[in-house]
Amino acid sequence: MSKVIPLTDAQLRAKAPSIFSESAIDNVSSQYNFVPTHEVLKTFKEAGYYPILAGEAKSRNSENQPYVKHLIQFRSLENLLSVPKDGLYYDICLKNSDNKTSSFTLELSCFRLVCENLLTISTDQLVFHRIIHKGFQSSKIRRAIDEIVNYIPTVQKEIENLKQITLNDVEATAVSKVAIDIRFDTDTHEINPQSLLTVNRDEDSVPTAFNIYNRLQEAIINGGIKLKHKISQKVHTSKAITAIDEKSRLNKELYKTMQNLASLKSAYYEMAA
Repeated sequence: MSKVIPLTDAQLRAKAPSIFSESAIDNVSSQYNFVPTHEVLKTFKEAGYYPILAGEAKSRNSENQPYVKHLIQFRSLENLLSVPKDGLYYDICLKNSDNKTSSFTLELSCFRLVCENLLTISTDQLVFHRIIHKGFQSSKIRRAIDEIVNYIPTVQKEIENLKQITLNDVEATAVSKVAIDIRFDTDTHEINPQSLLTVNRDEDSVPTAFNIYNRLQEAIINGGIKLKHKISQKVHTSKAITAIDEKSRLNKELYKTMQNLASLKSAYYEMAA
């Protein structure tokens, strides 16, 4: 994997022009406090986080494109200077829009070096992770960053725990079926749960909860799963998920499922002891 270099403002503008919108969409409330996303870049840099990836949604109406939802992925200076020993980067993703559909949202994300696959950690515990435009203050962004950074050790322990848990075939299949329910319309299509458990690299061959998570995540996000229509029996292949919110939703629900499984197995071991 090549060295990651922070994006310049010009590169950010090229990848997601909506980051630099200078006004909100028409007809916003008088209480709506427009805050250009690019103005919070300084707050992130002061906290030691730099933009490494950006993107934006696509609007069917070209007139609304400047105000669409956009995402910026920030990485700490420490992790820009050196590769983590476990190959896991804990980044912060910022989402915002200027079309009244989204608040400023900060989420903790884990970037896995081996497959460059971004997973979004469920951060319901972070009280500052969603910041509305009404009464917006940049200090709220800084508090949210600090809150997320302080939460990273907790997530590191959770992931380390997932690496220590081995799933048998029944458990792996059960989790795969949940992933199918999260991603697909099972009333319409039949999907073989084993097709989501394919090992794509040697690093994921051992059936730990973390490795199974990564197999399932890639399958539901990257596409390529065979779907058989229950009535017509026609088979087609799932497409990759590119929508910002949908990708985040799938990641969060799948990660929460693995957390629940880990809790169940831990409780079982305690009862058996």
